[in-house]
Amino acid sequence: MSRRVVISGDDFGMSEAFSIGALRALQMGAVSALDLMVNLPSSEFAVRTLRSASPSALPDALALHLNLVLGAPVSDPSSIPSLVDEEGMFFRSGMWHGDDPDDAKCHGSVYPSPDDVSREVLAQIERFRELTGSYPMHIDSHSVMVEPVARGLHVVAAELGIHCEGSPQLVPEIMRTCGECMPAGGNRERMAITSRGSTVEDWLNDAFGIERCPFDIAVVHAHPGYLDQELLDSTSLTLPRCRDYQTLTDQRVIDWFAERQIEPVTYAAVYPNGFTSPEPSAVELLMKQFGVSVR
Repeated sequence: MSRRVVISGDDFGMSEAFSIGALRALQMGAVSALDLMVNLPSSEFAVRTLRSASPSALPDALALHLNLVLGAPVSDPSSIPSLVDEEGMFFRSGMWHGDDPDDAKCHGSVYPSPDDVSREVLAQIERFRELTGSYPMHIDSHSVMVEPVARGLHVVAAELGIHCEGSPQLVPEIMRTCGECMPAGGNRERMAITSRGSTVEDWLNDAFGIERCPFDIAVVHAHPGYLDQELLDSTSLTLPRCRDYQTLTDQRVIDWFAERQIEPVTYAAVYPNGFTSPEPSAVELLMKQFGVSVR
């Protein structure tokens, strides 16, 4: 039985109103970490608001939410041609080709170069440091995780010693996402809950399989926050975010963890001996090796 869980508020920085809601879910609810999208215009507002309202959340409670499908890249678009359209904007997720033939989201032809992914990963890591003052201790991917994305991300993460989604080799194998803890059809069921937003009953009935997780730390990704026009113009996932917010700030859900002695933690928990941040010189050297240039 897992005794620790990361409840991640994804898409922090997608819009101002959404970021305010996500921060309130961190302050008042069951959310234990936020995942920051660093390439979007509201990312500066999100970090500034977090630093003002919950300064103790930095750096442990903030991870990098690698975004390759929304907005403009951090790196020079000409250096990552497989990720951007003719206007230098990321291809949206519906234009990608999924590894799973049953993937309802990715049904296009975009399949990026791992090297292009690595370049943008490095640019977003450096942008994270510029915004927050430190490098992220965890990286996961927004919306898509096809094989070349995983490969490009893991190359950079392994080189810098940063834990990332699907890379237990970087630290002791103690953490897994909820899809691997859920009953049969886990990831599909997880996506179904994401698409409608989680309910109190989902948590009280342990729909995410946290109590059955064979790993010490289970991770559940959610999208709690408020809506504004900026978000409505950016994503089809809208009302479920309100449901996630309402659910994850419900006292019954908070009490469920306490009653079962399940501790909400940050991604810092995957480093038993503490996180050793990469040196800026190491990041700069890797950026030079990959030929990273920014806008």
